[in-house]
Amino acid sequence: MMNNRQCVLGNSPFGGLKGASFIQSKQTYPLRLEVLWQHKNNLEECGLDIDEIETTFHVGAFKNGELVSVGTFLVQQNEKFEEKYQYRLRAMATSPKVRGENFGKEVIDFALKELKNKEVELLWCDAREVAIGFYEKMGFNILGDFYEVPMIGKHKLMYKKLEV
Repeated sequence: MMNNRQCVLGNSPFGGLKGASFIQSKQTYPLRLEVLWQHKNNLEECGLDIDEIETTFHVGAFKNGELVSVGTFLVQQNEKFEEKYQYRLRAMATSPKVRGENFGKEVIDFALKELKNKEVELLWCDAREVAIGFYEKMGFNILGDFYEVPMIGKHKLMYKKLEV
């Protein structure tokens, strides 16, 4: 099911050349499989139980019409934070062939505008060890020590307080 903020499959509001936009959940599956969940057997296994919840949204960044970075944003409280209106970032993935070209930044920046419009107070995520530097550059802070996610690796809890 597509909500009113999601664009038609494969389209970008930037003429398909570069930019970020709302996308459908199934559009995230190929990058989730390639980058995050190589232990899974097929695209159908890359869906999350929260993908189609009304308050969940998906953002993708495009390069020459190709989807190269994705992120999923959902309402989820984390008891470690006192903010009442929190969102969580899950399944952030950027194609290895465009790393360092700011497509992940485009996804986060686009989502932050949407979250500020919703008056969200805090965005948090479970960041893979290899992505911590990226999130720090995006203004996220670390809370706590490393913890292991089975079959995936070391993570740290990271968060960004949003001005409302």
